[in-house]
Amino acid sequence: MTEIVSNRPAQSGRSRRRIGAQLAVGLVAGSMVVAAAPQAGQAAPATVTAAAPAANAARQARAAEAAAPRVRTLEVAYSAAAARAKRKTVALTFDDGPSKYTPQVLDILKRNNVKATFCMLGNNVGPYQKTAKRIVREGHRLCNHSRSHPDFTDLSNSAARSQVVWTQKKIKSVTGRSPQVFRFPYGASNSRTRKVVRDQGLRILGWTVDTRDWSRPGTSVIVSRAVNNTRPGGVVLMHDGGGNRSQTVAALDKTIKKLKAKGYTFVLA
Repeated sequence: MTEIVSNRPAQSGRSRRRIGAQLAVGLVAGSMVVAAAPQAGQAAPATVTAAAPAANAARQARAAEAAAPRVRTLEVAYSAAAARAKRKTVALTFDDGPSKYTPQVLDILKRNNVKATFCMLGNNVGPYQKTAKRIVREGHRLCNHSRSHPDFTDLSNSAARSQVVWTQKKIKSVTGRSPQVFRFPYGASNSRTRKVVRDQGLRILGWTVDTRDWSRPGTSVIVSRAVNNTRPGGVVLMHDGGGNRSQTVAALDKTIKKLKAKGYTFVLA
């Protein structure tokens, strides 16, 4: 037996016997604890040397228990993502306003309890300040659509920046709100101009359904294009400015009702 060296004063014979008895009890108790928890299908270990497999099993059990909450969390996150993917949502967007047609668009949206996104030209905000303020007041989203609707791929960086910054300031001065999104006129952009826009902290907004209502193809055609081409998560492009938009106004109510009948809910782009 290995001798235990101690710096304590020598113990009396009685004390040494008492300590020896306590050590013996401790060793027996330890053996009983190990024997009480054998691995499944195995005989109970007879000595303390079997503590290593038991400890490994315990560590594995703790690891499995610790991993379980993470697995459940991933399952919940996956289920939430799948649910969102199955949701039938659509966003209505209107370009080139505000104009004299915008209040009619707002009336229809309000009647149907639908919110939309308005991509406004800076040059139009001043003449239609009351309408611009109403857009904000009724809970719709503002979108910067440049000052004068140029093709951004033809602009220098400084000219593109001026179009964006001027319109941001104009919309803010009239409505009290700064747009957080930007839509390129004609959808025309390149990596250089996209960087100009993003450097202003703006998210670039595209579309998935182009009704081409600007060409005035007829009310029924506008409705058909909007409804038949929409898929879950779609963004519909229409116009409330830039020309005669009476067909767009006439098509809007029916478009909303048909999309609702197909199970779509309306969100902001």
